[in-house]
Amino acid sequence: MRVSTCLILSILCASCARQAPIDVEARMNPIAEQYVRLALSLGEHDANYVDAYFGPDEWRDEAKQQAMSLAAIEAGADALVAELQALDLSTAEPVVALRHNFLTTHLQSLGAVSRARNGHVFSFDEESKAIYGFVAPSFSVEHYDQAIAKLDAVLPGEGPLHERFSAFRQQFRIPADRLEEVVAKGVEECRARTLQNMTLPDGEFYEMEMVSGNPWSAYNWFQGNAKSLIQIETSRPKYLGTSIRLGCHEGYPGHHTYSSMLEHQYGQGRGWVEFSMFPLFAPMGVIFEGSGNYAELAAFPGDSRFEFLRNVIMPIAGIESADLETAALIREISEELRYAGIEAARHFLDGDWNRDETITWLTGYALIAPEEIDAWFGFTERYRAYRINYILGQDLVEAYVQRENPGGGAAGNWRALEKLLSLPPAPVLFAN
Repeated sequence: MRVSTCLILSILCASCARQAPIDVEARMNPIAEQYVRLALSLGEHDANYVDAYFGPDEWRDEAKQQAMSLAAIEAGADALVAELQALDLSTAEPVVALRHNFLTTHLQSLGAVSRARNGHVFSFDEESKAIYGFVAPSFSVEHYDQAIAKLDAVLPGEGPLHERFSAFRQQFRIPADRLEEVVAKGVEECRARTLQNMTLPDGEFYEMEMVSGNPWSAYNWFQGNAKSLIQIETSRPKYLGTSIRLGCHEGYPGHHTYSSMLEHQYGQGRGWVEFSMFPLFAPMGVIFEGSGNYAELAAFPGDSRFEFLRNVIMPIAGIESADLETAALIREISEELRYAGIEAARHFLDGDWNRDETITWLTGYALIAPEEIDAWFGFTERYRAYRINYILGQDLVEAYVQRENPGGGAAGNWRALEKLLSLPPAPVLFAN
C-alpha cells in the first residue's frame, strides 16, 4: 500500500505537536518586552505612569529618543493584545495562564491610559473599568445616613458630626516631633509579624524618609533588588493607628513585600521582564492597594491592634491616655462609610457636583476634616479613578482570602495572603 507524502507529513506534524507543544511561556517573552517598552514610552507622556522601573537603562533611553506618539502607543498595545489572544493556552501551566491574563489586561489598560492622555474623556466608572478592570459599587444616601446615625449616638459632644469626629481624633494625634519614631516602630513591628508568617527574599531592605508637600499620606518607591524607599508625608496629621497602618500598607506585608516577591519569583526567578516595571495606572494597582489595606488586618487580628497601640505606640508618642474602646466602636461603624470618598470622586470628576457640593458630601459622609480637604482634591484630581483600588481592592483581597481560608483563623489568613502575593497580579484571581 502506498501512503501519500502529504498524509505522512500530516501524521508527523500531529505527532510533533503532541510530543513538543509550543512553549507558550517563551512566546510571551517578546510580547512582555514590548509591553515594558511601550510603558516606558507612555511614561514620557505621563510622569506618574511608571511607578517603578529597574530594567535595562537602554530601554528607558530608547523610549526617550523614540518619543512615540500616544496614538502609536495605543496601536502597539492593541497589536500585542491580538498576539496574546491568538495563543493557545491549553498546554500552559496555571502560573503561565496567569501571566497571560496579566499581560493581556495590562496591555488593554495601557491602551486605555494612552487614549485618556490623548484626549478621550472617560466617565469615572468607565475609567476604572478600562484601566483597573473593576467598577466600585454605589450606595444609596440612606445607607450612609444609617451609619451616620449610629456614629451620632456614639461620638461625644454636640454640633456637626464631622467636627465632633475631628475633635475626638485629636487625643490620638501624634506630635510632630514623635512622628518618625512612632512610624518606624510600627514598620518594625509589621516586619516582625510578617517574618513570623511569610518567607521574604534574602536581603530585602527598606529606608524611611520624612517628606512634605505631597497629596498622599505615604508612598513606597520600590527600587529593585528587594529595596524600597518609604516616604511619610508630614504635612497631614497622623494618628496612633498610622503607625501600623502605614507600616503594614507600605512595608510588610504590603507594597514592599509584594514588590520584592514579584521581582524575586518572576523577574529574577523566571526572567519575566514585565516584572522589571510596575505601572501605577494599571490592574495590578487593585491588588497592590487592596493587599496593602488588608495587610493591617492580617498582621493585627482581633484585639492585638489596640493592645499594640496601647502598650507600645502610646508611650512612644507621649500619649498618656486615650479612649481606645470608643475608637474601636467608631472604627467598626465607619466601615459602612468606606465608599463615601469614592462616591464623592465619582460625582466630582464626572461634573455632577461642584467643589462646594463635594465638600458638603465629604464632611457630611466621609467625615473629612476641613484641613484635609485640599489634600483630598489634590489626590483625586491627580490620580482620579485610582481611588477605587484602596477600598474595592481591599474587599476583593478579603474575599479571596475567605475563599482560600473558609474556616477563618489568623494562620490560614496569612497562608492565603502569602499565596496571593506569590502569584502574578492578574485580575482573573478575583473572578467569582
